[in-house]
Amino acid sequence: MGGKASLLLVLGFTLVFMVAGRNAGNVASSTTESMVSYYSSTKAHHLAVSGVNLVVNQLFLDATIADQTYSFTLDDGTISVNLSTTDSYKNIKKLTAIGTCKVYKDGMDKDTTNTIQIMLKPSMFSKYAFFSDNENSVSWTVGDTAWGPVHTNNNFNVANRPVFYGKVTIGGSEVKASGASPQYLGGLQKNIKIPIPVNGVSNVATACAVSPGGYKFTGNPLIYLDFRGDSIRYRFNTTGAYTYVLASAFTPNGIIYCETAEVHITGNANGNVKGKYTIAASGTATGLTGTGNIIIEDDILLNQNPQTIPSSTDMLGICAQKNIVIARNTANDAGLTIQACMYAQEGSFTANQYDTRPIATLQMLGGITQKTRGAVSTFSGGTLSTGFYKRYKYDVRLADSYPPGYPGCGTFEIVSWFE
Repeated sequence: MGGKASLLLVLGFTLVFMVAGRNAGNVASSTTESMVSYYSSTKAHHLAVSGVNLVVNQLFLDATIADQTYSFTLDDGTISVNLSTTDSYKNIKKLTAIGTCKVYKDGMDKDTTNTIQIMLKPSMFSKYAFFSDNENSVSWTVGDTAWGPVHTNNNFNVANRPVFYGKVTIGGSEVKASGASPQYLGGLQKNIKIPIPVNGVSNVATACAVSPGGYKFTGNPLIYLDFRGDSIRYRFNTTGAYTYVLASAFTPNGIIYCETAEVHITGNANGNVKGKYTIAASGTATGLTGTGNIIIEDDILLNQNPQTIPSSTDMLGICAQKNIVIARNTANDAGLTIQACMYAQEGSFTANQYDTRPIATLQMLGGITQKTRGAVSTFSGGTLSTGFYKRYKYDVRLADSYPPGYPGCGTFEIVSWFE
């Protein structure tokens, strides 16, 4: 029995070592395959990311490049990137990048691929709560608060204790008056410049003609527009009868372009702005009256206030080639609320007679973009002397939406990334 037992013991150990050796070989082989698979998939992913970066950079340098498919060879792999427009009216683009590399597996070369798909939209000036190309030595001062992104390409002048809840970016220097203690709760970043385009209003005019089409006023140097919910009314002087129109039929794509006109608007007398609209005025005025100016006569309110109804789809853009001016009248002297994105291409957003009008509060929900910052008040020391306390609040919906045809920054932003 001793001999048989020894033989069985030897055979048993031999079998165990054979099975263990086989398993060890399988583990080694599996580990190698896993490493090769991980390396190839990671390399294919990096190739796809490189493709995204290469084409997005080209789009950044030239936002007008045509839809096309790009092919690149990199690090013994290939990259295919397709750029296409999915919404021609909003200029929404899709970029699909496929990275491919070869891996030796099962006795042959096999392709490993990785796909990344991103969506891009034009970067619009509606994303700013406040934007100026030139601050014009106007200061943020006592009682001023701003929610949302604030930018100037110029020096940033502050006095007393204004409060900024969003990020502030500036192209020049921060200039503090004596004793100033501004509160940058979202941070302050310098040396950033974003050019304001010279064709923003003309681009709105172009968008007005895009199907299903907007409405273009021609030959009327003075226009009064009044939003009344589902309707809009207009006239061409201060005493004539108004023409009433159904807004959706009057301007199917929401754009109202007033060629060579001074435009007076309101949106609160007997109805608010219901839907998405952009009003634009072109002209050559050199002052606060005349063609190219838009005059705000009273409160401009959205039908559904997005502050209380976040699902609101009501939105208004106001685009003047020259100035956007708060009229001096009894209604505005008591205070003013504006719920809109405003864009003054060559001029300012300002208040008429800002240095003599009574003290009141200007509440803005939306954003302001202007070539040269205009004044809406004066102050002495730490006290407001005339005009408006500013309460500028950003409409957070504008981070990924904008009024129809609204002027853009000339670049694109990535809004989604899927891989």
